[in-house]
Amino acid sequence: MVEKPTLLSIATDPGGEVVHIHADLSGLKRLRSELERMIENLEKDQCDHTHLRSEDWAGYELTTSMLEAEKAAGCRQVHHLKISSWNEIWKIKNEL
Repeated sequence: MVEKPTLLSIATDPGGEVVHIHADLSGLKRLRSELERMIENLEKDQCDHTHLRSEDWAGYELTTSMLEAEKAAGCRQVHHLKISSWNEIWKIKNEL
């Protein structure tokens, strides 16, 4: 299991159109680990998903921080990131 990251924080602009990701080495390794596991499953033609949550949302994978400029601009902290991976069949069925 990958350690709890010391920095993997996600925020959106007030309209939710821009995503800001702040990460240190441990945060990027955590994200990479999740993505590598999902890739391995897709290579076996298996759909997958993962949830990364902040401690505020009963998780430990995301941290809660953002730049002062982002706070001043009204950016919003993301507390739950769900990543889904789809094989060809389910990608078509879900019209993705």
